[in-house]
Amino acid sequence: MACDAAPAQRFVGQPATSANVEAARQAAGARTVRSLKPGQPMTMDYRGDRLNVLQDAAGKIDKISCG
Repeated sequence: MACDAAPAQRFVGQPATSANVEAARQAAGARTVRSLKPGQPMTMDYRGDRLNVLQDAAGKIDKISCG
């Protein structure tokens, strides 16, 4: 199962609620999701089946990528 971030891009700018994060994961076809707030540490390990959801200071989804 590989992640494809393109279908999940529609969630950028939306509130980073658990429902939106899960919907983005499903849209990307990812097995797991990692949602991070500004300043939170992020490991540098790459996982092709993981969706990364980065939030801005207001709690909105700022960036979505796989890895």
